[in-house]
Amino acid sequence: MQAALPRLQSVSRATRTCLEAADGRTGRSLPPKTSPKDFADLFQAQRLEFRVWHDRSHCSRTQIIAPNPATARGWTGTVLLDEFGFIRELQDLWEAIEPIVSTDRNFRLLGATTPPVDDAHFSYTLTEPPPGTEFPVNPAGNWYRSSAGKLVHRVDVFDANAAGVPLYDLDTGRELTPEQHRARSLDADAWRRNYGIIHLRVGTAAVGLDVLESAQARGRDQARFIYIETDDDWTNAMAWTRDSLTRGEIGLGWDLATTERERSNPSAVAMVERLSDGFVVRSLMVWKLGQPALARGRVRALIEQITRRGARPRRLCVDASNERYFAAEVRAELSALLPVDLVTGSESITPPGQAPISMKVYLGHRLVQALERNQLTLPPEPYVRVDFRRVRRDRGSFLAETGPGGEHGDTFDAVKLALHAVSGAEGSAALPPESVRVGKAQFRPTSWTGGR
Repeated sequence: MQAALPRLQSVSRATRTCLEAADGRTGRSLPPKTSPKDFADLFQAQRLEFRVWHDRSHCSRTQIIAPNPATARGWTGTVLLDEFGFIRELQDLWEAIEPIVSTDRNFRLLGATTPPVDDAHFSYTLTEPPPGTEFPVNPAGNWYRSSAGKLVHRVDVFDANAAGVPLYDLDTGRELTPEQHRARSLDADAWRRNYGIIHLRVGTAAVGLDVLESAQARGRDQARFIYIETDDDWTNAMAWTRDSLTRGEIGLGWDLATTERERSNPSAVAMVERLSDGFVVRSLMVWKLGQPALARGRVRALIEQITRRGARPRRLCVDASNERYFAAEVRAELSALLPVDLVTGSESITPPGQAPISMKVYLGHRLVQALERNQLTLPPEPYVRVDFRRVRRDRGSFLAETGPGGEHGDTFDAVKLALHAVSGAEGSAALPPESVRVGKAQFRPTSWTGGR
């Protein structure tokens, strides 16, 4: 790169521009006699910057920066991301770099990666092909629109082989066909991801993609997700509530939040109707409000709308783990309309014939089991899919990652509370061996794979 710089500078002068290499930290141009070691050190320290001056006051810059949200903010231009399937904070980074590219129609966002190990990673969502997509062998690769609507150029090992790119045996150096290379692989799944470019549905997410997609496919005409930001959104939510209910029992779940900062957790309310063949999340509403009285008023209006429809809700379950005082105010105000249960995740419950376990684990597993038994219908919107996939199993419990807008599996929590509201302790789910405790010891058999 350093050796090519003088020739490139000569070309730039011919086009009446000026190319220079600079130290991005100091802003100073590199002297002509910069040693190869110093040049390489600047590159490794992510301080090497190339500038093309168009006149005395305007230049274009090319710089390597760290792939984290804080570093990525404040730039404009084309962004190149390498191996973005292995960036831990990819969703936050995506939020930071999207404005970089969207300020000019000539800018592009180009990324390269193989599918990630964990199907809950945001890169999986960005690149997963629609179900049933087939990819014939093509030396030019195959183009497709991902399930998230992104344009993807897919080149697997068979396409590369057709284009004349060989593979070699690590020991002998002998050229191998893709089939021969696959037969020598020690990790079949790793080969399928890295060479076959196959999106494998495995990972740590509490809810598998297959059961989630099935539940959302059933919900296209039966369930709805509404992000409430305006009065019109709330009017639409009430109209849907009025028109969607049948004659099943109804339970309400409310995952509380009382702030509206950018990174604050949203408040989520779920309305679940129990039918003869399972449960339907008729409506799932999310909002951010810093006015507790207005939030209580919304839930009161929802209850009254359901009652006018001729279906009295069985009860309302409210998460009181963090917002204890607000939860108590909710119960005091709404208990005249229906029973209100305050649910604390750390409290213990003893299902029939089983050992005591925390409410958080019990309700989380109950929701997952309803999905895996094909008994739950969910709204089809992408927000629900992404938020449900934030919830992960971790050492016998459930943890959730935080999204760029403060999302934290809030819809998952609201639905599990609504399921509890409509069914109580009836038909208690058999908890997996992972969660069974004997005395102070805890046993987690490694053969359990989430009940599937």
